[in-house]
Amino acid sequence: MTLPKIKKTNTGNKSKAAARILRALLCFAFWIGIWYIAAAALGKAVILPMPHDVAKRLIALAGTKDFVLTCLRSLGSVFAGIFFGMAFGSVLAVLSHFVPVVKTLASPMLSVVKATPVASFIILLLFLVNKTAVPPIATSLIVMPIVYSNVTKGFSSVPREKSEAARIYLFDAVKKWKYCYLPCIMPYFAAACRSAVGMAWKAGIAAEVICSPKGTIGSALYNAKIYLESEDMFAWTAAVIILSIVIEKLIVNLILGRFEKEERA
Repeated sequence: MTLPKIKKTNTGNKSKAAARILRALLCFAFWIGIWYIAAAALGKAVILPMPHDVAKRLIALAGTKDFVLTCLRSLGSVFAGIFFGMAFGSVLAVLSHFVPVVKTLASPMLSVVKATPVASFIILLLFLVNKTAVPPIATSLIVMPIVYSNVTKGFSSVPREKSEAARIYLFDAVKKWKYCYLPCIMPYFAAACRSAVGMAWKAGIAAEVICSPKGTIGSALYNAKIYLESEDMFAWTAAVIILSIVIEKLIVNLILGRFEKEERA
């Protein structure tokens, strides 16, 4: 009796997945149609090129070695910033939990970081460091407060019963981390990763556009704008969007989604 139910469930899941894909394709086709209408009505390819011209240019760029290297440089820069932002935010949250004075001292800094526009940080960093270091530092400043806030919430969510059990059974530091803190912190950390990755990618590309380090996506966008190469500008923008989707969907959802499933199991 169980086999028909399993088949029905699998069929239902496939139907839902197919429906989601169809909706996404229809939505994509709708906005591409709007783009065609707007481009035809404007009649100025230098301002708004046709979608098929942008697609051709993107395919032509994607077939070159320089395109791949440029994307890898930008990805490497952004992921370096994400790594250091997550590491610093996590360490600061741990220190703030166990050493209250650290939390008192860190709160004003974090408030300033969250309130200051990214562009202001980028311009300030241009006076302080080499322009190639600006994107990863700007990315770190975006990621760090998000991770800090979520890890702090994870510490606050530790049930009192667990803390009391650890005290009664004389858990050492390793056991406390394994059985009390980590199970509560990791879901919040996973949520921080999901929120921070997309924002960090946008901030990193924005920093590249402003400071234009050689051989990056940001510098390619800036050059396309300066030389009025609208097809290149739209093609690189499409590349940024595609890479953002790949980062968020494939990396974040697959890795962190698997962790969350294991936690629920």
